[in-house]
Amino acid sequence: MTSLDFSGREQLYYQLYDRLFQKIINGTYTIGECIPSESELMKTYQVSRATARRSMEMLANDGFVKKQRGLGTVVISTHPKHSPQRVAKYSRRKRFEDVITNKKVNNLSVMKASEEIYEALNLKVDTEIICLNRVRYGDKKPYYLEINYFEKAYVPEMLNRNFSEESLRVFLDKTYNIQWSYASQKIYSIIAAGTIADLLKVEEGTPLLHIKRISYDVMDNPREYVDSYYLADEYHLEIELTI
Repeated sequence: MTSLDFSGREQLYYQLYDRLFQKIINGTYTIGECIPSESELMKTYQVSRATARRSMEMLANDGFVKKQRGLGTVVISTHPKHSPQRVAKYSRRKRFEDVITNKKVNNLSVMKASEEIYEALNLKVDTEIICLNRVRYGDKKPYYLEINYFEKAYVPEMLNRNFSEESLRVFLDKTYNIQWSYASQKIYSIIAAGTIADLLKVEEGTPLLHIKRISYDVMDNPREYVDSYYLADEYHLEIELTI
């Protein structure tokens, strides 16, 4: 989609940023490839040079692209640099970055969470929680299921967005200026059952990696709880330690 919404409801530079971001993560622009120049973006999307430039600067600031002399603006990553790193994603068959990927939202709603989640987020029981349930696909095959939990009062605008297309991390950064400091996580070996098996399209009893993560902001407040379920025959863990 090349048309932008000129109604004023959302800044044009952010819309253009999101269009380019989507093309980076879905493989239209691969790592090492140049994205269109400012002049090309101006012509394609009918925007000013200032709008095109700001979108490019946002992509660079988030660690997706970098200007290289003699080449242009080159894609250097498919993940925002402010995103807390989970398990390093590597398929036994091929790198996850080398396949065409997309996300499908199964559920985005307000709910009451489990005691474990309330405790992890340091919230009172019965606090309204936003739950975002998504499956990431690679070449139309489910790769992992991710369920994110946030206090509703902290990020209420989440309910009005489409996270099948939009990056959750970039949304939190641009809308609420949330900067992540660190995350703690626990890793379990489990077997697929019930809804999880259905969403990942595997038989019950299939081995999975279950990762529970709590992400903290720069004020040391727990702001996000995540349950992730990875196909165990597709991933191994790579952990980089700082000594």
